[in-house]
Amino acid sequence: MKHAVCVIASVVCLSACNKGPTVELHNATGNQVAKAVAVSGMMNSDTMIEPGLWETKATYSEMNIPGLPPQYAEKMKQSMAEAREKPSHHCITEADVKKPKEDFFGADKDCKFQHFTMGGGKMDIAMVCNREDSTQTMNMSGNYTPTTYSLDMAMNASGGQENGMSIKGHIDSHRVAAQCTDKQDD
Repeated sequence: MKHAVCVIASVVCLSACNKGPTVELHNATGNQVAKAVAVSGMMNSDTMIEPGLWETKATYSEMNIPGLPPQYAEKMKQSMAEAREKPSHHCITEADVKKPKEDFFGADKDCKFQHFTMGGGKMDIAMVCNREDSTQTMNMSGNYTPTTYSLDMAMNASGGQENGMSIKGHIDSHRVAAQCTDKQDD
C-alpha cells in the first residue's frame, strides 16, 4: 500500500497549475504517458510542480479483503488508523520533474492506462494491471497545484490471492521543503 501512495504522489509530480498544457490519452503505456507529458510542454512550464521534500497523508475510507481472518483485519484497521497520524515523505528531484522515467506514473510493463487526463489543475486516471493470475484496477481523480495535491482513489482486484479486494481512500500531499536528502524518504 505504501508503494501505491508513492506512485500516486509521483503521478501528481508532473502536473501544471490551473492553466497551460493538457494531456489526454486512452489505452496508453507508462512510456507513452511520460512522452506525452514531456511533449505537451508541461515540463517547461513556470507553474510546474516544485521539486523538494513532499509530505503525504493517506486515509482509507473502505477496505474489503474477502477471506481475511478477523484478527488480521483488526490489525490492518489499527495499522491504517496509525498511518493517518504519521505522514510519509518523499523527495522529488529536478530530474524527476524535467525528464520522467517510464515508471514515474506508476505503470510497469503489465499496466496500461485506460485513460490519463491531466491539465488545468485537475487529473483523472484509470490504470489496469494484468498480472499472471490477477487484474488490478486503480482510479484516481482530484486537483493539484505546484505545491499541493488532493486525490480520491479506488483500487479493485480480481483473480489470484487478491480476488475481490477493494480499497477506497483519499490522499493529500504538500511540499514542505525546497531541499531533501535520502534520509528524509520514508
